[in-house]
Amino acid sequence: MSAIIFYSSTDGHTKKIAETMAREWQGDVQVQPASQLAEFVGLDGIETVVIGASIRYGHFNRELVNTIAANTEWLSSIQSAFFSVNLTARKPGKDDPAKSPYIQKFLHATGWLPDHIAMFAGKLAYPQYRFWDKQMIRFIMSITGGCADGRSTIEYTNWNEVVRFSKTVSKLAAAH
Repeated sequence: MSAIIFYSSTDGHTKKIAETMAREWQGDVQVQPASQLAEFVGLDGIETVVIGASIRYGHFNRELVNTIAANTEWLSSIQSAFFSVNLTARKPGKDDPAKSPYIQKFLHATGWLPDHIAMFAGKLAYPQYRFWDKQMIRFIMSITGGCADGRSTIEYTNWNEVVRFSKTVSKLAAAH
């Protein structure tokens, strides 16, 4: 096993992105839920780790942030990458990790500096949301100029960018 893509997903879309990346990966890779990350720390044969995480209400999963913070030494000793999935990235110019307050806060909180970072727009899926989540997301979308009808399902993800990121990271991993 040379590479692992971990995902932390609220509604399953980050998992879908991780699985798409794995299909495009050049070399051996497996996909695991981020809850399994600690079990792989320090294992021989892992050369590259990619971690993907969704943002809900402006925050990444707290358990994931804590696990990464506790294992930055290991993550820094191998090739690593991070991708964020959120609806903010649906807007032009809002998909730049260097300008994202969410990513900057995440990097500061974890102390991790991955070799590669990307942001992908997520999926709006009103029919999947519980009542209060639907109301909160409708409110957020209405103030940010998005679809606030409470019924739609819209996939904003730029799949070409997902494939490009996967190929870039996996090529560099293979050359490493």
